[in-house]
Amino acid sequence: MNRSRAVLAFVALLLLAALLVAFLPARWVKPQLEARLHGLRLEGVSGTLWQGHADKLLAVHGDDLGRLDWQLSRRALLGDTQLGLALVGPAGHFSGQMRKLDAQRVEWSQLHVESDLVALTERFLPQGTRLRGTLAIDGGRAVLQGRWPVELDAQAHWNGAQLLGQDRTLDFGNLQLQASGEGGVVQGSLQDDGNGPLQLAGQFDLSPLGWHYDIKAKPRQPDPALSQWLAGFGPMGADGTMHLKRRGGIAAGSSKERPSKEHPSKEHP
Repeated sequence: MNRSRAVLAFVALLLLAALLVAFLPARWVKPQLEARLHGLRLEGVSGTLWQGHADKLLAVHGDDLGRLDWQLSRRALLGDTQLGLALVGPAGHFSGQMRKLDAQRVEWSQLHVESDLVALTERFLPQGTRLRGTLAIDGGRAVLQGRWPVELDAQAHWNGAQLLGQDRTLDFGNLQLQASGEGGVVQGSLQDDGNGPLQLAGQFDLSPLGWHYDIKAKPRQPDPALSQWLAGFGPMGADGTMHLKRRGGIAAGSSKERPSKEHPSKEHP
């Protein structure tokens, strides 16, 4: 009889533990969650550890980044961490799926970003200078080791691109960036959509050992303000084209030029 009671008590404890894990309130583990956020803080936490919500995600300096929702797979109990995040805030919204590949690498996939660049960049640009337009990334993927992308596949669009200065506004049109990476080396291209006031074509390479970029830009129609701004980056050609070419880092002296991948249907400077 005593043995049967002991077995029943053990089973009851197992069921209680399973229920506790299944419906563990997120507020109970808030300190543990914040410990993994590198200085970010959560306010107004509700839901469970597995499907939770925070009214505010606060930056290190106290800025409100927005509302945060998450879904954590219960496979994390078996060491397979899979996490879905959605953040909606003043600068726009972000969503993506994170999966821990091993002790050093994390994969982010299904990345969707839409951001108002005025709100996103106001803390990082000189007083009186703002970027305007919408930055959009749809369906990107990155594998990070530390904070470096060892694998990358992403496309970004800067729509309605403008630079707002203290005494002028420069229009760039719609710009597109494509980037891919493998083995820790990221290669990318930057261009306009062929219709805006700025002709733009560029390529870049990034790695932990060095970087290189080669950019050509030219006003599509005569624009003294835009030409003056471009001249601040480097000498202008006879046809009004600014050609900016730089490299740096440990591997700068030995890196090779990447062959051009210009699309024949695009108009380039």
